[in-house]
Amino acid sequence: MQTAVIYAHPNPNSFNGAILNQVIKALEDGKHSYDVIDLYKDRFDPVLLFDEKKRRSDMKHDPETAEYRRIVKNADHLIFIYPLWWGGMPAIMKGFIDRVFAAGEAYTYQGKLPKGLLKARTASVYYTADAPSWYLRFWRRDADWVTVKDVMLKFCGVRRVRRLLFAGVKDSTEEKRTQWLDRVYRSIAPADRGISE
Repeated sequence: MQTAVIYAHPNPNSFNGAILNQVIKALEDGKHSYDVIDLYKDRFDPVLLFDEKKRRSDMKHDPETAEYRRIVKNADHLIFIYPLWWGGMPAIMKGFIDRVFAAGEAYTYQGKLPKGLLKARTASVYYTADAPSWYLRFWRRDADWVTVKDVMLKFCGVRRVRRLLFAGVKDSTEEKRTQWLDRVYRSIAPADRGISE
């Protein structure tokens, strides 16, 4: 099974960086094939530009995103790692989805209904927040999660999307962070069993 890991955090020493390292360790220990896309390290340009000459419908041919599109297109499973900022994913991650999940490759329309084209049928989203989980779920009504799961991934054909939300990171103890990282590791099963639920 081929896994694509899409990571967005500018500080490799952050807790998100620790999650990435744990994901990579679990993928390697489980004998998974994988690619890592580190958006900040790659200095990915998230700005989507189009006009009469360069149409949005032509994005599937954009040479600037060709390698990213290849990685996403070939993946059986997608993993996203990012912090929750201002109630959503970082702009660089949103820009990645805007530019890489292109019409004709990630999705199309049959009449007026969307049809997902991604090979990946499963995804895992590991994300962090300084706010407590009750605030995100009840006050914010999980708006960020609904957008990622239903509006973005299911729209592109990913049917099973699982999340691991690590909330209250700012006030968490070292012991709690260790427990969270153990949970990340356990969420990735050996390659012959796929990604765990």
